[in-house]
Amino acid sequence: MAVLTTIDDIKSIAQDDDHIQSLADDSEAILVNVVYPLVEQMVRESKFGGLTKAAQTYLSAHILSLAATDSGGRGPLSSESIGDISVSYTLPYLNQVSVLASTQYGLMFLELQRKVITPVFVL
Repeated sequence: MAVLTTIDDIKSIAQDDDHIQSLADDSEAILVNVVYPLVEQMVRESKFGGLTKAAQTYLSAHILSLAATDSGGRGPLSSESIGDISVSYTLPYLNQVSVLASTQYGLMFLELQRKVITPVFVL
């Protein structure tokens, strides 16, 4: 299955994300080599149907947004300084849901996923 989303689709849902907006139109190589393989694994048209493109777009934006977080891959980084004292905080990723829930795009992807994939309950 081919990935249906484009850099323009991703930028259109990420209007407030400076990192994503700063991607040049020639950033397609990053998408094709890094982002799209991950998106293809997680978003199957057979499961998402008519929501496939939207799911791919939100998941792509999520991955690109995570690329702008701290280089340790631990999650969004926040820090504050007063004079010579500096404190930094990071949110560790505990599981796939917490990783996806770490950005607004990941949350939208999770919502789309909930609409099309029925959870399995073991009794």
